[in-house]
Amino acid sequence: MRGWVISAVAGAWAAFAHAGFALAGPEVKIGDNVFLLPDPKAKVITLWMVVNAGCRDEEGGQCAGLAHYLEHLMFIGRDGKQEFNTAQVFAAGQTNAFTSMQATAYYQTAPAREGQVVADLEKLFDRYSERLRGIDIAEDAAARERNVVLQEFNFRKSDSVRRNFYTAMNKKLQPDHPISQPVIGSKEDIAAFSVEKAKAFHQRWYAKNNINFLVYGPVGADDVKALAAKYIDPLPRKKVPSRAWLDARRSFEPLDGLVSVNDPEAQRREVLLEKIVRYEDADPLQTGISNAILFDYLNSQIKGSLQDVFVENRRLVSQIHVSVTPIGAGAMWYSVAATLEDATTPEAMKAEIAAYFANLEKSGVEASVVERLKKRRASSNQEIDKDPQKSLSALQSWFSNNSSYADWLTRGERLAAVTAPGMAPVLKAMAGPGRQVFGVLTPQK
Repeated sequence: MRGWVISAVAGAWAAFAHAGFALAGPEVKIGDNVFLLPDPKAKVITLWMVVNAGCRDEEGGQCAGLAHYLEHLMFIGRDGKQEFNTAQVFAAGQTNAFTSMQATAYYQTAPAREGQVVADLEKLFDRYSERLRGIDIAEDAAARERNVVLQEFNFRKSDSVRRNFYTAMNKKLQPDHPISQPVIGSKEDIAAFSVEKAKAFHQRWYAKNNINFLVYGPVGADDVKALAAKYIDPLPRKKVPSRAWLDARRSFEPLDGLVSVNDPEAQRREVLLEKIVRYEDADPLQTGISNAILFDYLNSQIKGSLQDVFVENRRLVSQIHVSVTPIGAGAMWYSVAATLEDATTPEAMKAEIAAYFANLEKSGVEASVVERLKKRRASSNQEIDKDPQKSLSALQSWFSNNSSYADWLTRGERLAAVTAPGMAPVLKAMAGPGRQVFGVLTPQK
């Protein structure tokens, strides 16, 4: 899995693209890190626990899959049974989790049974609280989970042509950075997993002051506050490690690399340009929000967008998409992926992409287009605000990118402040020199 964020500011940027910039959401702040999304009509209760630590935070700055392994161990009971699984307690309950480069998030649901909502929610709080105090896993159970992770690795390895291609690209672009390494680790990494290493990771990062809890369902603030006081407040606070070393691991040395892959599973010729650039950034959070609007434009069908130029008008590709990986204040890793038409050569497409961003730097994005995109976002915000379940998803995405609640509260003001001229420094950087790798994925003849 590809990692996304290196700093809290970058996290706000990435999450902003998914969170919808609601001006006044329905969430109720219960404590420093507990939030309620009340929904009287909900048929289920849901509890999310978002830990601000993921694969990038493993020892030595190496993404070896230990954070993901710990995610699996968190569902094993002290006697080796799956007692953390909601389905063992609630017949219709659901349990799942995910690990990314910067976070590990767990969620559990249970039916909203009349007269039992608070009691059932207490069971969920109890289980999270118990797991945050520590893990004590028998070796045979830990070994079974290693095998489960290995099966998942084998499935992923054979399942996705693009995943393998993107991994090769990432390693070429940033070979020494955890962001270029798969979250699940390698076969050798998985074989070396141990309960003691997982415990050490848990001890460093699983602290109540490094976690956000989200509650959704037909429940009142007073009940959630009482449960938080009983199960979350007594947990110890910890001083989590600094991540300053991550900046030192970033590479900005000039590079114009090439990765070429022939794969029998590939259906069409595809190209991928990955590029790291720097730019002046006096206000990283505001720049990130401006960039979210910029990438809305690039991926739209508006006149002058990538789709309009390369698909609709020039018919060089059948599809094209640009994504962004923020890697710290004043730095960006952006990727342009395209499926080529038969008459388009990879070399020609590389030149066309460079020319596109050079022209966009000169012309800029029209002010009317920027305002149009801002209004489009604002319209979707209103829909999010009306739906607590959508708000739950937006806030979970925000926290899963290590973004703060304080920044969440200012996103509406910052959206209003986005202007076309504010995009100029980033457009200049995207069109200028940097560290880049061009990849070609070709069906094997």
